[in-house]
Amino acid sequence: MINILTEEQKKKVLTEYRFRLGVVVVFAVATLVLASLVLLAPSYFLAVSKYNSIFAELAVLESKQGRGVQEKDVNAQIISINKKIALFLKDAADAKPTPAQTILDMLNIKGSEVKIQGLTYDASGGQERFVIAGNALNRESLAQFVKTLNQEPTFTKVDLPISSYVKSANIDFSVVIERGEKKKQL
Repeated sequence: MINILTEEQKKKVLTEYRFRLGVVVVFAVATLVLASLVLLAPSYFLAVSKYNSIFAELAVLESKQGRGVQEKDVNAQIISINKKIALFLKDAADAKPTPAQTILDMLNIKGSEVKIQGLTYDASGGQERFVIAGNALNRESLAQFVKTLNQEPTFTKVDLPISSYVKSANIDFSVVIERGEKKKQL
């Protein structure tokens, strides 16, 4: 192919080509930006309107109830619900606690100087039997633990062998606790 254009004309044509290409690119980018704005506008307006409506609703609620009044109202509702629950559980309180609850009560009774190392549960013939094996730091803590178990009204018998009191410190013990009918208070 023969090129009959002079060097000056070639430069003008190249400059004009680059200018036209630049204009096309600018229009393409502008079109893409405009299209994205048009497509995002509904989402933006929806988000703004929801934000404004929630903010207005919050302002209305705050004007109806002050913050302190609202907390008092919540506390009153909690107390009311707790009373209703207590009515439903009234009969359950008269019933014998579950073995799991009894074990948790024993663990809460033990104190920090008594360590429980083993626990056995046996239910036969309407009589429940718990055997607690453990270690006490001293005689006083062991005696206090057994005394507290004896005061528990659900236990019919708490038996600790006298041989457990032979050592004065670091005492290994085994307490047998029986639970049947409730003890009668004297």
